[in-house]
Amino acid sequence: MKQSLINLILFSDRRKDLLFLLRKEPRDIDTIKELLNIGAGSIQPHIKKMRDAHLIIEEKKIYRLSEIGKIIVENMEPLLSTIEVFEVNEDYWKTRDLTRIPDFLLERIDELGHCELLEPDAEHLFETPKFFMEKLLSSKEILTFVSYFHPEAPSLYAGIAENGTRHVLCMTENVIERLFSGFPEEADRLFKNKNSKIFICRKPAPIPSIVVTDRFLALKLFEKDGKLRDQILISTEEKALSWGKELFWHCMQVAEPLEEKPGF
Repeated sequence: MKQSLINLILFSDRRKDLLFLLRKEPRDIDTIKELLNIGAGSIQPHIKKMRDAHLIIEEKKIYRLSEIGKIIVENMEPLLSTIEVFEVNEDYWKTRDLTRIPDFLLERIDELGHCELLEPDAEHLFETPKFFMEKLLSSKEILTFVSYFHPEAPSLYAGIAENGTRHVLCMTENVIERLFSGFPEEADRLFKNKNSKIFICRKPAPIPSIVVTDRFLALKLFEKDGKLRDQILISTEEKALSWGKELFWHCMQVAEPLEEKPGF
């Protein structure tokens, strides 16, 4: 019975690895064995199946992708990357409301790459995670959209701006009110600093928060029931940073500059 291409490729890690290896450049059998760390007896049956399916071509003992193979591999990568994004943090994604993310970004969610999920334990519930803080303080440019108030945020935001870091900060009305009424000194430092640009979002926030810098992306999403858990999805991959910037500026469509200090 003829094996379908889907079964042939997706149900074998060896064959997937071989296709992606040959995508980079043609290889001889010795190089294939070395790079895949596999013996000739183990890889040859896979090569034969791929040749029979016209995915791989052999010329003078050099293996390369066929034109069909090239097309399939180019289209496989986003699919496999998307599956990996969801699979690594499966419990997180299946409980999150993804309708707040625009379709053009959901279609490219594979660009998030490898993500880590940060969740504080009960003893450090109101502390900013160390990994997040280290990355933030070493960043040169920061884009922040936030719809909830964190008690460490006022002094952190003010300190970042005074250290010369360029910071675009967008907050919802309730966060702005708590900042300026409860922490007037830090709010004044932040408002007057030339390195910070403050925006206010007067409409329902599309997402709880996003922080994008030149070093990392940190994202929080609402659960499907509208609740918010203190879990931060972190990615440091280059494509993830670009993806995050697009989401940030999408959120900023419902924001406006804070031209003068609010009176609360």
